[in-house]
Amino acid sequence: MTSPALPKLSLHHGSSAIAISQSEIVEDLPTTMKFQPVKIRAAPISDLWRKPPNTDVDNAPTVLISVPLNLHKFHSAKVTVSANWNTQYDQGGLVLFIPDEDTTKWVKTGIEFVSGAPKVSTVAASRWADWSIAPLPEAANGKLTIQVERETKGTERVESLWIYIVNEETGEKEGIREVTWWFRHDLEGGQKAHSHKSLLVGVYGARPSVPEGEGREKEELVVNLDGFEVTMFED
Repeated sequence: MTSPALPKLSLHHGSSAIAISQSEIVEDLPTTMKFQPVKIRAAPISDLWRKPPNTDVDNAPTVLISVPLNLHKFHSAKVTVSANWNTQYDQGGLVLFIPDEDTTKWVKTGIEFVSGAPKVSTVAASRWADWSIAPLPEAANGKLTIQVERETKGTERVESLWIYIVNEETGEKEGIREVTWWFRHDLEGGQKAHSHKSLLVGVYGARPSVPEGEGREKEELVVNLDGFEVTMFED
């Protein structure tokens, strides 16, 4: 029996990638998908951010699995992110998108450079986005392994998406954020449109600000994303 093929990765910019969700959900995928290292170059004034009353920016470069995943079968995603973080709001890590009735829901998590230091950063966006940051130890040298994972209780898949910091040496996970509404469409009864059960998963980088210093106006942030891995439930 032939093993399912590993899907390709494709470059997009922000939620413009939502066009992928118009394709049929691909069910025949490896349970564990491991990808080669990814390098993303983010130009100044690139971002993925949503804030009332009218800010909705989604031009950040994203490298996504080129087929929509089944939201119900998604278990986890993990990546190690690093860069020469040096400009306010430099960032990169994991990104997930879900099309909804009125907007595109998304979560991004990884490292963000804030007030002169790289921090662990997570943004979850529904109608509007929120933002949380946590310290990144100096010993990490601007490098972080981040994981998102569906919460389970026994064999039951429940509503929350958890964000974890992963210790590279021990594999131990530390939960830092719970997104309680992420799997809402998977738990609601009744018939839902196909797109609401689609999930797009990938990695991203962004440089929302312009670097300071003469001649740096167009300087790109180079984000290294290693060990990108996505796992699916078997059933």
